Amino acid sequence: MKKNKPYRLPKKLLARITRISAYSFVLVIMTFLGLYGGMYLDRLTNMAPNFTLLGLIIGIAIGFKGFIQEAITERRGQS
Repeated sequence: MKKNKPYRLPKKLLARITRISAYSFVLVIMTFLGLYGGMYLDRLTNMAPNFTLLGLIIGIAIGFKGFIQEAITERRGQS
């Protein structure tokens, strides 16, 4: 009986998938850093939800900025 070779992704596609996955991970990390930074500032200043919400919004915005820049770079590379 003949064994079939497993299908392997091309290296270029694998590199693109890895890069996009890394930016997804950065998005999550930046969100949590903003959230916990805001919670820390709230504990210092006793201004309960203000800095938590601000930190969360800033973390999400910074994370999405890198993700969107990578998506734009990918689109330019394909066209």
